[in-house]
Amino acid sequence: MQAKAEYATAKIAVWWDMKDCPIPEDYDASLIRQSLEGAFMERGYSGPVSITAYGDQTKTPGYILEGLSYTGVSVANTRSESIKYVMHRDMVEWRGQNPPPATMMIISDEVQGVFDWDLLRLQQRTLYNLFLAYSVEPLLHI
Repeated sequence: MQAKAEYATAKIAVWWDMKDCPIPEDYDASLIRQSLEGAFMERGYSGPVSITAYGDQTKTPGYILEGLSYTGVSVANTRSESIKYVMHRDMVEWRGQNPPPATMMIISDEVQGVFDWDLLRLQQRTLYNLFLAYSVEPLLHI
């Protein structure tokens, strides 16, 4: 599916739950930005991409943190039990500063029951474009 014209060069924000969707052990963390931007480009999106990775960074190996930071991925040190709350707070803040058209991507296994109500309401009332990514198949598709 190719990007609609109004989204093609619009801002893209990615919120990534590293607890639910960790980087595989054999994957180079410095390639995360390149991989995400490449996936967006393949679909016709060329706008600026901001990526924030959430997790308890005291439990994340230093080489992963360095790889992410080196490529401009923001790393939010968040207690495991607060990840969804902080992600949602940051999404709401970002939406307040970035009106549509814009593209949002959430990488988390817990969209259902955590983000689904807000995302359904958002899709009904606004023109944000939404991508969801997860490591397991969710029961509910938004």
